[in-house]
Amino acid sequence: NILHDVKKIVGVIFGMRREAMRLRPRSWKEPHLLLYQALDGKTHHTGIEMHYDGCDVTWQAMLTRQDEYEGGGTYFRSLRKTIRLKQGQVLVHPGELYHKGIDITYGVRCLLVCFTDGMDCKLTDDSRQEDDDPKYESNVLVCG
Repeated sequence: NILHDVKKIVGVIFGMRREAMRLRPRSWKEPHLLLYQALDGKTHHTGIEMHYDGCDVTWQAMLTRQDEYEGGGTYFRSLRKTIRLKQGQVLVHPGELYHKGIDITYGVRCLLVCFTDGMDCKLTDDSRQEDDDPKYESNVLVCG
């Protein structure tokens, strides 16, 4: 079960193994598919604006290969970096971190995303909108 595996990962990352086992999907709609598309000159949904999820922990699993799309990634304001996952990798972060889905310019990018509650990560995001600068979005970290 992917949720059980993610709970174990969260427990290790935050050093809170017992607390992580209390994580539960926020609703019956979780996890959900997030699909970005830019095909045949038509842009359906290519990215998502700066936001925070408002849950305790968010995780996303990359379902597509990097050669199936161009652009994309998850930009975190507080890190001033864009994270790009390879197929099968999972990104876990506190739901209170401000982030955005960088637009793809071609192809299809699909993620499995889940908002969970039940654990206080004890991390806050003190970044501000004034700190935003598009040049930071090009600081890309490709997970290996």
